[in-house]
Amino acid sequence: MDGLGFLVAIITFVMVLFAFNKAARLDTKIAQLKLQLGQLTDEFAKLRAGGAVEVPKQEPAVAAVAEPEVLVETVAKKIPVSEPEPEIAKAEVPKRDMEQAVASRWFVWIGGVAVAIGGLLFVKYAYDNGLISPTLQVVLGLMMAAGLVLAGDRLRRNSAEGDYVPAALSAAGLAIAFASIYAAYALYELVGPAADFVGLALVGLGGLALSLRQGPLIAALGLVGSYATPMLISSADPSAWSFFPYLLVILAASFAVLHKRPWWWLGYVAIAGSALWSILWLGGPFETADIVPLGLFALVLGGIALFAISGRAILAPETGSLLNPAAMTTPLKIGTVGVIAGCLVLAALVVRSEHANPALFLFIVAMACVCAVSWFKRGNTGAAPAAAALTFIVLMAWQQASFTEWAMDERGLWSSVLGGEAQPFLTWMLATGAAFTGLGLAGFFRKVPAVTWAVLASAAAFLFVGGAWGRVDGLLGDNIWALIGAVAAGVLLGSMWLRRDQLADDSSNLASGILCIGGAALIVYAEDRLFDGVWLTIAIAVLAAAYAFLARNLPVKLLAPVAAALGSLTTLRLFVSRELWNDDRNLPLGQHWPLYGYGIPVVLFYVASRWLKSSGHAKSSTAFEALSLGLVISLVSLELRVLISGGIGSDEPQLLEMAAHILTWLGAAYGLIYRQQIFSSLISTWGARILIAGSVAAIILISLGVLNPVVSEEPVPGGIVFNALLLAYLAPVVLLGLIARRLGAINWEKLRPAFGGLALVLALTYVTLETKRVFQGPNMVAWSLNTAEAYAYSAVWLASAFALFVVGIKLARQYIRYAGLGVMALVVLKVFLWDMAGLDGIYRILSFLGLGLCLIGMGWIYTKFVLKPAKT
Repeated sequence: MDGLGFLVAIITFVMVLFAFNKAARLDTKIAQLKLQLGQLTDEFAKLRAGGAVEVPKQEPAVAAVAEPEVLVETVAKKIPVSEPEPEIAKAEVPKRDMEQAVASRWFVWIGGVAVAIGGLLFVKYAYDNGLISPTLQVVLGLMMAAGLVLAGDRLRRNSAEGDYVPAALSAAGLAIAFASIYAAYALYELVGPAADFVGLALVGLGGLALSLRQGPLIAALGLVGSYATPMLISSADPSAWSFFPYLLVILAASFAVLHKRPWWWLGYVAIAGSALWSILWLGGPFETADIVPLGLFALVLGGIALFAISGRAILAPETGSLLNPAAMTTPLKIGTVGVIAGCLVLAALVVRSEHANPALFLFIVAMACVCAVSWFKRGNTGAAPAAAALTFIVLMAWQQASFTEWAMDERGLWSSVLGGEAQPFLTWMLATGAAFTGLGLAGFFRKVPAVTWAVLASAAAFLFVGGAWGRVDGLLGDNIWALIGAVAAGVLLGSMWLRRDQLADDSSNLASGILCIGGAALIVYAEDRLFDGVWLTIAIAVLAAAYAFLARNLPVKLLAPVAAALGSLTTLRLFVSRELWNDDRNLPLGQHWPLYGYGIPVVLFYVASRWLKSSGHAKSSTAFEALSLGLVISLVSLELRVLISGGIGSDEPQLLEMAAHILTWLGAAYGLIYRQQIFSSLISTWGARILIAGSVAAIILISLGVLNPVVSEEPVPGGIVFNALLLAYLAPVVLLGLIARRLGAINWEKLRPAFGGLALVLALTYVTLETKRVFQGPNMVAWSLNTAEAYAYSAVWLASAFALFVVGIKLARQYIRYAGLGVMALVVLKVFLWDMAGLDGIYRILSFLGLGLCLIGMGWIYTKFVLKPAKT
């Protein structure tokens, strides 16, 4: 069968029938519960007539009004204990069998569809066979539709509850009416599109009105038909001033029905249909002249969805809050969905119109309404911050304000080129940012709880100022941007200060802390506009100390963590910022700028840690102490680099500089271990551990590895005795020995043998390389050695072993004596494996003689000074 309208009407009708099968099942359950209640009442009446229950005379109507459960409990209390309790027959719940489902619902619904199809087929058959004209076909269809609707309404008056026949007949009539009216336009061209549109709209709205009498099935059919009408009837010159009032009528009619009947799905479907048509209009026939009607419709959409069901009662605290969606009542959920839909339509309208002033004005009106609802809604709500976030996104999407490109050079991460609408963008950003900030501060002072409003004030002040600068930074000078940021920060911090007498309340305390966070962000932004390089770092360090001072004097919980965060930002800039690692000779003290670039933050952070510790902020105090320690070590290392290598930006460090760094780290680690023995501190423990681990790794990988003179073949700075070898290999032995004696302070006692082994390796390396330095000069080659040099190694190793043995006996340290024995074993291996083959003449003789005498002397000393006291 041809005819688009006919097919759409039939398919829509069938879909609606199946969609509301669940609603019919609910009606059946209600009827079953009523039947069960009646049966329980009859059982109680029989029980009372038998005289088993003593009913007070003054309450003769108890059985008629009380709940069955309460009646049963009363019966149990009134029966004497000596008599057995009479058995109360349980009401048999009627079972839903296949016969009931098929006969009472499915046959009725299928019958309604069959009637609709049959009527349309009859009219179509008559027309195809020339029995009736197109006009008469349409008239007969409308007459049949009216007859079915009237018959359904007449049957409804005399039908029992749960009877689906009236609704099925009326639904069939509505479907035939839709198909007939559409056929008059689409198939037979009897009427124009305007008249056909009005007819279809009247049928849809009539279905909504009829649903109040005949149930949700009719409402669904009417709503679907109303929203499908504009799709069926196209217009060559669509007008927003006629289309959106039509959508408004459908929306209002739907919520008028919803106000009388709790069919919650109707509200969601009406909102979805209105929003969908609005978006389709923006993507289709939209023109600049459509801004006002579409914008007004979006505003009214949100208002109707929010207030049409419950009125002003929607603002009561019992309806719930956006911060807890699970506890929201259904009317508030529907209203929230409607408001969100309207706001999104307005946001799309602003972007589609390229931020035209009328669209922006309507959008801002909507955001103001949302904020007003958030203000007057009793109970906490997040509507106002959500409105601010959406406003920020919409304004930042202003394409003609500027054109941004990634720079990644001296201009920073990005660079913006001003567009033709830069000034309007700046005006809107600053004005709306100030409005949201003012609203948030007003809520901070007057609303309870104040946390949400503090979030609004802080976020709006920072985001709108920062966003405006990010898009059109070239429109104002740096001093003006800094002034704007400073003023905004002053407003936030001043508001916190005015409410300092209410900090005992947890909510007010948290809200004040949030304002402090916003103030800190804005001050850092202002400092970034005014300062560069090391001066910006020092300015942030001063701000961190200032917040620590405030935390000492004001009991705001978030002040101390904010101060610690600012200190961390300072440290991060000193270690990461690439602009600080250039050799800028124009700075005061030239290459020695770390003396104040690192030194001032060190002093400020140490003072801040004392302030915070005295006021009970242990974690933040520990953080500042750690930052101060790290900066001190970095300062010393950088100064060493400047003094040895000539500048921070010099080439990779050589052996002398690396040795100085390692000695600095080991010295700092020993100082922390000594401090840990005086009073326990997490910073001392972990600081010492980290420094020791880093120093050992540097010794093994760098000093003994890549920067070893025989590996790198770089010349050794210094003279024969006082040279880089002394600092790189011998000096660490002393510090490792001192640290090994106190490892118990940091719970590393088990690592003492490892430290002794590393010290022994360093000592042997030193004497070996120093010997090579004597024979080969500053430029040393690993395997190029003459006979005298080879013998010298045996001699110095023998002397080293003998010295270790003597020191071990003198100090009564067995592990030192073992070290001496180990070195002696190394010499024995060298003499027998190397000197015997590699030396000749007097050097071979001296090598064996020296080894023999040393071994004998060591044995004598061992017997005299080690074994004899032991026997005694």
